Amino acid sequence: MKKYDIALFDLDGTLSESGEGILYCVRRIFEETGRPLPDEKTLGTFIGPPMYDSLRRCGFSHEDAESGVEIYKRNFLETGIYKNRLYDGMEDTLALLKKNGVRLGVATTKYYPFAERIIKMLGADKYFDFIGGATADTVRRTKAKVIDWCLENMGCEDRKNVVMIGDTKYDAEGAALAGTAFIGCLYGYGTKEEMELYYSNAVFAASPAEITALVLEGACRE
Repeated sequence: MKKYDIALFDLDGTLSESGEGILYCVRRIFEETGRPLPDEKTLGTFIGPPMYDSLRRCGFSHEDAESGVEIYKRNFLETGIYKNRLYDGMEDTLALLKKNGVRLGVATTKYYPFAERIIKMLGADKYFDFIGGATADTVRRTKAKVIDWCLENMGCEDRKNVVMIGDTKYDAEGAALAGTAFIGCLYGYGTKEEMELYYSNAVFAASPAEITALVLEGACRE
């Protein structure tokens, strides 16, 4: 099958192993606000979705969630951002896809300035045509809206030639809503079962190396 023209990558749990830094900053929110720290399972759900939404699910009011996001941002810039690394083999995957003419983008619900800074810090910015992230307000908070923004800026004419690559149900749901194909990453922070609930015909990669073949083969097309 024909390769995809555009491949969009999620950031946390797909391009980079970032859980340690994210959870460090989440713990700081609860410590600084004097709230009981959630159990480890609940803390794990903070990796992937927008921080505001995760705090609201944990009982924060609108105002407290906004304050919590600011605490997160401060701690992330001071410490958390440096606890990021590309997954083993990911740089080879990006280089091979780019060499084969696939246009690459980042579609993450991480706050856009953070996403841009992390990609540059990891030395991966040379591979991407566009980096898309969330806004501080509600204009661009969901994965589907970020995907739309990326594709608009990348001049996409046919979404059948686009694949979203991510590791959680949020990525799968975003791909379904945006009308793109979806490759699920089994090495990240989500589960295959959750991703399949939102994208029934998804295909899965157990490593960054497996992503290369799936994108070049055009896997997951209807």
